[in-house]
Amino acid sequence: MKTFLGRVLAVVIGIGIFMFLCFMFFSLIIAAFGQEKEVDIDKNSVLLIEMDQPMIENLTEQRNSIFEIGNTENPTLLNLLNAIEKAKDDDNIKGISLELDISIPDEISQITLLREEIKKFKESGKFVYAYTNRIQQSDYYLSTVADSIFHNPMGTIELKGLASEITFYKNMGEKYGVEFEVIRHGKYKAAVEPFIRENLSNENREQLTEIISDIWTNLATEMSISRSMSLQELNSNTDSLSAFLAQSALQNKLVDVLAHESEYHDFLKRKLSIELDEDLKTISLNDYAKTLDKKITGEKIAVLYAQGMILPGDSQYGIQSEVYKDVIRDLAEDDDIKAVVLRVNSGGGDANTSDELLFELKKLHEKKPIVVSFGEVAASGGYYIAQASDRIYAEPTTITGSIGVLGMIPNAKGLLNNIGITHDYVTSNANSLFYSPFQGLSPDAMTTLTKSTESVYETFITHVANNRNMTVAQVDSLGGGRVYTAPKALQLGLVDEIGSLKDAIAYAAEKADIDDYRIKSLPVKEDELEVLLKELNVSAQVKKEILNSADPAVLETYLKIEGLRKLKGAQVLWPYDFKLN
Repeated sequence: MKTFLGRVLAVVIGIGIFMFLCFMFFSLIIAAFGQEKEVDIDKNSVLLIEMDQPMIENLTEQRNSIFEIGNTENPTLLNLLNAIEKAKDDDNIKGISLELDISIPDEISQITLLREEIKKFKESGKFVYAYTNRIQQSDYYLSTVADSIFHNPMGTIELKGLASEITFYKNMGEKYGVEFEVIRHGKYKAAVEPFIRENLSNENREQLTEIISDIWTNLATEMSISRSMSLQELNSNTDSLSAFLAQSALQNKLVDVLAHESEYHDFLKRKLSIELDEDLKTISLNDYAKTLDKKITGEKIAVLYAQGMILPGDSQYGIQSEVYKDVIRDLAEDDDIKAVVLRVNSGGGDANTSDELLFELKKLHEKKPIVVSFGEVAASGGYYIAQASDRIYAEPTTITGSIGVLGMIPNAKGLLNNIGITHDYVTSNANSLFYSPFQGLSPDAMTTLTKSTESVYETFITHVANNRNMTVAQVDSLGGGRVYTAPKALQLGLVDEIGSLKDAIAYAAEKADIDDYRIKSLPVKEDELEVLLKELNVSAQVKKEILNSADPAVLETYLKIEGLRKLKGAQVLWPYDFKLN
């Protein structure tokens, strides 16, 4: 029997090894056939921008299926911006064509950066035209940078303004017997509100209204200037949904010409003085970005991308403690790195991890300049980790602040009692049952956690006070969990300048006193196969399907849930997202 079982085991192991080797063999074949082809730029070409792929800031954000190992990597946002800058002086590129139809939504800050770079491109005297069809608000905002907007006669434009809709769970919890015990410092620290209220508190309504109004005013002002109309006219057209119907959009000067796509392309051909029966030569922005010179020598500026929820762990999903601590320590020891730009796009997360990362960044700052660039959101823990810096840049639509702390503990005793389940317990000490999901917090536990929350808050405002040259009292007056738009944060001294990632990199080079440098983006993306093997130790098929999902919304939702599952103790977290859809 032992011999038989041994042979069976040997066969099973042999089959496993054979399948693994076959997988590796076919992966190598896929990679070989997927080698990137050289991109040629024809004379008299038009740079084509379609917004049909999500913009990523670092390659760690790009999620490939394991069967797409041979696929080339998409250019990062920084490369796209640099490509437009290069096209400005490229004699082969005669202009830009924005062709937008059912685009993939991107962050407001990213679209603003792209729009600003296109505005600079126009300074060369080259043309920028847009063709729109079924477009969202973000597409229209981008298209208004064009010299003229051509719109499909049956097309739609969702120009409607900004909104934030919050879901509340308090009544559901009461109905089914689930309570939430909340500890927080700051009346504006609103992440817990959906579990303890039926609607927005006055304080949260006030700050959300201010944020939405400030961001919309910024965007609407840019659009109204580009369309040569007053801000009042733009808002009137928005309120009346004038852009939704093509004829109405034309009558209200929101677009310039109603035309089908082929008519628009004929217009471009005439603009380029080529025959209508000839092909229009275009090159996509993604392909053009691949023609950028890749420096392989010289001193380096590191751009450390801190994107997503701050969590304990060692995965590349979000800002996980072990990954980032290792990267920061390596940066401190790398003599080729002369300065670091910390690019933050995070609403925070675990307080302990945030403090660990700030500690490592402070040690790094003792050796090298650190300049911070805020993206869409740099709030709560995202603002916390920025407190080891020479200068903080925020983009016009950045949401920041949220200097506060919270904790939330669920208690399902009522739910279980309702279905006939009860619990009893014995303990060795007074607080052995510090917390149970079936009993809630003990009285001493609530007191202790409240003290812990206050301690974290005091640490938070002290770090901010030291880095921003303020008193603790001044920071406390700006704290309480309140969030701010970038212009307000600049006015209050929470950031130093309204500027882009490229501005932050330029300032870092100045601080390091270097002119000739190359960019090193971190963290470095792990090999897809390594990621797969690491992930195989958790519930297999469902998780793999989610991680390989082509739908960004599915992946984003999963990562948030996975992140919340890992959170323990005090949190420095801002829970809301704003999309310009």
